Amino acid sequence: MTIPVIDTDEYDKEYVAIVTPYERDSLKVDEEAFRKHVRYFTTSNLFVKGNGAIIVNPEAGEIFYLTDEERRRNIEIVLKERPKGMPVFAGCYGVRREEVIRCALDAKELGVDGIFVLPPTGTEEVTIALDGTINPEIWTNHIGAIAKATKLPLIIHASHALTSTYGKGIPLENAKMILDKVTSIVGWKFIASLSGFYIVASYLRSLKRHVGILNTPDQVLQMCISSLINYRAFHDGAVNGGLNWFMEPYMELHNAFKDGDLEKAKSIMDSPSRDLWNYVYSGEGYYRLHIRYKIATWIRGNIPHPFMRPPMPPPRKYEVDKIFELVVKSGLSHISKSEIDKTWERKDLILKDNLGEE
Repeated sequence: MTIPVIDTDEYDKEYVAIVTPYERDSLKVDEEAFRKHVRYFTTSNLFVKGNGAIIVNPEAGEIFYLTDEERRRNIEIVLKERPKGMPVFAGCYGVRREEVIRCALDAKELGVDGIFVLPPTGTEEVTIALDGTINPEIWTNHIGAIAKATKLPLIIHASHALTSTYGKGIPLENAKMILDKVTSIVGWKFIASLSGFYIVASYLRSLKRHVGILNTPDQVLQMCISSLINYRAFHDGAVNGGLNWFMEPYMELHNAFKDGDLEKAKSIMDSPSRDLWNYVYSGEGYYRLHIRYKIATWIRGNIPHPFMRPPMPPPRKYEVDKIFELVVKSGLSHISKSEIDKTWERKDLILKDNLGEE
């Protein structure tokens, strides 16, 4: 089976990597709450007109800890709720190659537009210790197998073990092999350091076919601060878990830079909402990033509670208190302090076992 050549910019979007909500008193997926959260995006003019789209079952959505059926139901809900013309990409995950491909083919059968490819996982040689500079075939074969099986457009979660030049992003040598061998890649999610970002993004711009530069929120902010020229040159879209709790300020910032309205962009970046953004993405928060995503999404009133399935640890109370304080200061809508306290009192009930079953 050959890999198709896909050369298009139609998937250059501002993607929300959508979280998966659980029921009020358990860790069972809450389909109604998920549907409500999906509609938070699909019925928002700011999101839809701002070129928004959805990635379902991403890392932020806890794909690692969902069953096959839960992943399928999440996809079905998103596909039913999306407005006409909005792309939907679905994450695929598994430890064994066969599991990864089955997950991707399940998503294809349901009708997604493309696959969001998470990094290979399992033994530490392909996770913690992976050096894509000298072992580029690991990532390349992983993506290539998914590409051959699905023949769908792919967006790559370009994560890599930490390096001094590229941060947590895939090194250029590995990126070159991937992009040469896997011609159905339409988007590259960057989580690299800023120096690594410019190296790999510049290479993407040199390709004969289009591969979208899809940024994360911290890179967007850095580019916005550096210059409008950089933003327009190196931003085709984003893969952004922060949209779960930060959709309005982010989309307003994106639209301001797209329109060349520097004064409006500056006012957004200088607002208290930037402190919220920085706290979620700061220091310790980077290694508790998805935990803080879920705290903030809950405090915004978008999901019933912030707890995640084990082995993900629960939030810490000081994180909850700090994020609540920053959400209030930002002027964004939020639940009450009493509701937060009541949910926190139910923590042991919610976490009573892995799936919230009796």
